Amino acid sequence: MFAGGLRETQQKEIPIHGVSYMAMKKILDYIYTSEIELDLECVQEVLIAATLVQLENVIGFCCDFLFSWLDDSNILDVHHLADLYGLQQLNARVHSYILRNIQTLSRTDAYRQLPQNEVFRALSSNELQVNSENEVYEAALHYHYSPEQVETDQVHLQVSPKDNLKMLDAVRFCLIEKQVLQRLHGRLNHCPLKDSVSAALHYHEQEIWQPILQSPLTQPRSTFHCILGFGGMFTSSSLTESEHLFQVFHPSWREWRTLSAAFAPRMSNQGIAVLNNFVYLIGGDKNTSGFRAETRCWRYDPRHNSWCSIQPLQQQHADHCVCVVGGHIYAIGGRDYSNELDSVERYDPHTNTWEFVSPLKREVYAHAGAVLDGKIYISCGRRGVAYLRETYCFDPAANHWTACAEGPVERAWHGMAAINGRIYVIGGSNDERGYRRDVLKVACLDPTANSWSLMTPLPAGHGEPGVAVLDTRIYILGGRSHDKGNRMKYVHVYNTDTDEWENETEFKERVSGLAACVVLMPPAVITQARSWEQRTKASWEDVEMDNSEDSSED
Repeated sequence: MFAGGLRETQQKEIPIHGVSYMAMKKILDYIYTSEIELDLECVQEVLIAATLVQLENVIGFCCDFLFSWLDDSNILDVHHLADLYGLQQLNARVHSYILRNIQTLSRTDAYRQLPQNEVFRALSSNELQVNSENEVYEAALHYHYSPEQVETDQVHLQVSPKDNLKMLDAVRFCLIEKQVLQRLHGRLNHCPLKDSVSAALHYHEQEIWQPILQSPLTQPRSTFHCILGFGGMFTSSSLTESEHLFQVFHPSWREWRTLSAAFAPRMSNQGIAVLNNFVYLIGGDKNTSGFRAETRCWRYDPRHNSWCSIQPLQQQHADHCVCVVGGHIYAIGGRDYSNELDSVERYDPHTNTWEFVSPLKREVYAHAGAVLDGKIYISCGRRGVAYLRETYCFDPAANHWTACAEGPVERAWHGMAAINGRIYVIGGSNDERGYRRDVLKVACLDPTANSWSLMTPLPAGHGEPGVAVLDTRIYILGGRSHDKGNRMKYVHVYNTDTDEWENETEFKERVSGLAACVVLMPPAVITQARSWEQRTKASWEDVEMDNSEDSSED
């Protein structure tokens, strides 16, 4: 106004319409003192004035104040203010409030007066805080009917094409328990809603095919990515024999917890893969009594914390590696404790079958693998008693293996991870000094240049570790240290942005041969996770000795 050559620059007095004396006084006081007092009586007037004169700091203070007082009784007024003055920050706070309080808010009259698009956006969000999809279904009904109508079964749900029950389109019926869907299906005459329920029931009946039937309406409502650790060999035999338990970790917890799910396999050194947020455990060592290479395979569904078996491998694989590319799972090399393998098997989730594809150039076991740009890379391992530096690349489209530049150090029983166009090879052991030692060197492959470089070395040894990638950080989990002669419970994290190692929360027990991955976990399943103390009642505290001889490393 005063800098743009307008006529107000020549006036001694300029009327400002729509702003009260009280609000302008608070604005001027803030300009001179950098302080402002707000209360419920004045905040709206101050917000109007601050918006008019474009005083961003005061607008922010008003938004923060309104959000601090936001509740079910005033959400309509606050939302109206945010819309009226284009306050995106406050609108985001209102949306966040709806996500966090949907269970109580959906039972109020104010909820049914909120704009339809705002409520639909919330009910469609992965961040909606509910314990089950049943609660989303109820919240969708409550937008169209009162809680009394829903509770007294006055809602017959005979939805016709003319009805506008849009909120039901946000419900992920496939996530509702099968028994609940069956009851609902029985109450409905033919209508669009019954079609949705029928489709969800059909989805439940197709358990083995669910990974290929995924859509936005089958995804868990969560933004919570966790590291899962399955199986392994523990120092304590009581923990090794703990059936149906596996480990779960989120950095915000600062502790490892356990989950229990019926039929969870108890093995070690299993191949692990994640496909469409389902976890696959492929082959491995059946080491509860001696060592035996396995053909059996399992699949874990984190949405329901449940396991099922899938088609077994065509031959036994232990000390192998498993990779996912192009919607298929590859089990590569390994051994069956009688022979070392060069065979490669590919699993097709569309048919639940395994088939052999192009074999390796030569047999190898105790190697590791990673996927980058649609190709599989494997490195190192053992052949006979020799430790290897070999690196190979598999192109699924050509069904062909190609040799790459050899790594800078021989190693086996290590881990690999691909991040930001690079492949990292970490941990393991070799015998270059004539006896088994930890390999601390970290090697990085640039596939474009087909060249290796050395990065910051590991702080300590990790043989047979679990490996998981969360964001741009590589978690190296437990394993065996041959320098220390023991399994280890420490966890080290490599930051690929800074080339630095950090210590992370340790396991409660020494473990090697863990199969690890990262998946999206629903809050309802996460709440079932228990600390080791709660789960085992400190049964490991009396165990100090390590049966270190038990390992697939020989």
